Amino acid sequence: MKYVSTRTPGKTFDFGDVLMGAYAPDGGLFVPLKVPRFKREDLSKLEWLPFHELARHVIAPFIGNWIPQDQLSQILEETFDCFKSKAVAPLYQTASNEWILELFHGPAGVYQDFGLQLMARLVGHALLKSGKKALVLGCTGGDTGAAAIKAFSGMQSVTVIVLHPSRGITQEHRRRLLSTAEENIVNVAVEGDYSDCHRLCEQFFKHNDETQQLISFNSVNWVRVLAHLPFYFYSALQLGAPDRAVAFSVPTGNFGALYAGYIAREMGLPIRQLIVATNANAGLHNFLQTNLYSRSEIRLTNTPSMNVSLASNFERLQWSILNRRSEKVARNMALLEGEGSIQLDQDEWLEARKLFDSLAVEDAEAFRTIHEVFAQSGYLVSPNTAIGLRAARASRRSLLIPMICLATTHPSKSAAAADETDALGVIKGIGALPGLDYRCVSIPNDVGALKQLIGTLSTDTESRSL
Repeated sequence: MKYVSTRTPGKTFDFGDVLMGAYAPDGGLFVPLKVPRFKREDLSKLEWLPFHELARHVIAPFIGNWIPQDQLSQILEETFDCFKSKAVAPLYQTASNEWILELFHGPAGVYQDFGLQLMARLVGHALLKSGKKALVLGCTGGDTGAAAIKAFSGMQSVTVIVLHPSRGITQEHRRRLLSTAEENIVNVAVEGDYSDCHRLCEQFFKHNDETQQLISFNSVNWVRVLAHLPFYFYSALQLGAPDRAVAFSVPTGNFGALYAGYIAREMGLPIRQLIVATNANAGLHNFLQTNLYSRSEIRLTNTPSMNVSLASNFERLQWSILNRRSEKVARNMALLEGEGSIQLDQDEWLEARKLFDSLAVEDAEAFRTIHEVFAQSGYLVSPNTAIGLRAARASRRSLLIPMICLATTHPSKSAAAADETDALGVIKGIGALPGLDYRCVSIPNDVGALKQLIGTLSTDTESRSL
């Protein structure tokens, strides 16, 4: 399998390049040159396989000969053995033809466990072969960082830097991020909101002159998208595919899980509808309703992991619906990064509307849905999942097609409300960083400060793995 950038045609990359990095050299995102497609009879054969074996059949074509099949099977089995449910992603019926797909049985209790547990094992395999060390960097509103910490904690050849915002993150999410004592994990509070953290990561990756291996744990890394494919196939097959069409509602911030759904459909899964469920930060919803995609100020919500202005994986969707016209994607992204907004041609926008519907759900409406679902079925959902459920009930195209709502977080992982207080244990400045008693370090929203921090870590050879 070869990969290309969303912004430059022609040049190809191997899976190892995609795994052990972040952005493509031109600043774009990696996408598969060709999406493998299953025949109807091939899909039928996957129905009764254990989850890890189904995952191997779905994922292996994207990895090619980078790793032997028996080793990939072992890695996938280890990945999903750490999930608390034997089904890995069980389905629960909440209403007529309405199903919850529970994606919260991993170590961190969030759907990001699928991508990050697999990524950590694949990165470990690559580093064992090369004998090198790596820096894994990313930003989080709470959930992704918690999953990254669970996945990479204690790995001798990896240092993980987790950026989180000083504003718009709940105390419960902070507590989960700061609860690790592993020496290879560094939590960094950035002055600002999640968009500031995201821009800081993007600037660092795209303008970095460091010599060490740099890997993103965010969904700009293709493996995060790839690892979501199995639960689409698993749930659809459980409910009658390929003989029966299905629909999915996905609570989202960065569009990674939704793009995985798009790829699953391209692979032959009969997905009739994908619903984009956002919180009050409604950039993706506004695009699907008006064909205007623009940067906006982040609104604080009770679902901080979804507080995203511009979704990273929107660039991948553009590339797909623009018939892989990389030069046009590059122009659009330059406009978006400069002027802060873009519009697609009418036929291109309508191409997205053929499959995608959307809804933006305010906090109050999400909590009403939590009470509504519990009263109807005795089933408790998290605010993130409630957003997906509300969007499904408002936007589904057919009551005859099973609607599968992704439960992205465990109800017990949700905090009551966001606040803007300083994190406990945050130390101002980076001078005291080498001391292992500190739980977190705070930096301004400045890429120079992040580079200085990473330089400090790189020279702290006794306490860190770099």
